[in-house]
Amino acid sequence: MPTTSSSRSIGKRNSLPRIGENFPERAILAAVKEQSCPICLENLTHRRAAVIPSCRHGYCLGCIRKWSGLKRSCPLCNARFDSWLVVNDLASRRFREERLPPLRDRETVTYHRRRSMDVLESSSSRRSRPLPWRRSFGRPGSVPDHVILERKLRWRASIYDRQLRAVRLHSRPSLLLVNDDHTKARIIERIEPWLRREVQAVLGDPDPSIIVHFASALFIKRLERENNGQSGQEDIFWHELRCFAESSLTMETYDAVVEYIEVE
Repeated sequence: MPTTSSSRSIGKRNSLPRIGENFPERAILAAVKEQSCPICLENLTHRRAAVIPSCRHGYCLGCIRKWSGLKRSCPLCNARFDSWLVVNDLASRRFREERLPPLRDRETVTYHRRRSMDVLESSSSRRSRPLPWRRSFGRPGSVPDHVILERKLRWRASIYDRQLRAVRLHSRPSLLLVNDDHTKARIIERIEPWLRREVQAVLGDPDPSIIVHFASALFIKRLERENNGQSGQEDIFWHELRCFAESSLTMETYDAVVEYIEVE
């Protein structure tokens, strides 16, 4: 009897808690086999992959590891996670669970954000000339918020319809040095409201959360690779997202002062 009890104990310690009845092998295979990583779009079949247990979405291990340094929610469905199942070799069915350490202390992140805002405010105060106000969408308080939002969405859609390209404002190149997690988190926090509005304007999607997460990840990869071989509306989109990200302005101020030129 003691031997049976001991062997059961060892079996529990060595087994993966999410593989079996709660997470069958077929679910792992379905998430990876002949599937593409939603972040880098590479085929997962012959790559080291990771499957999020809470939603069963699969990613390249490297892609989701980078993402997890910023957020602990699935880029596709926003499901929370604190671990994943690593697929080392699909053919040999070799899987293992990897639990994630806690994200860095929020106080540390807050300190870095506060320091960056202090730098931005001091640089803004040194500007010799204010930027000219080019457009207005209505005075807050006197015009309902939903009317202002609708006007802005129509304006954003017209930028793409007319093929206009934003003129860069004051840039801050240090923002685009994406070699540390604090900077990446700050960029994503800044660009997600802008991305959400652009997707609403172009696609008419009232809840573009999944696309926003996906576009945020693509923007970070684009900064790392500096691949500028785009054209048409896609080029306008990425170009203006970078213009906004490099500026030290809020979305409201940026909307009012940004200047455009026609794309030849």
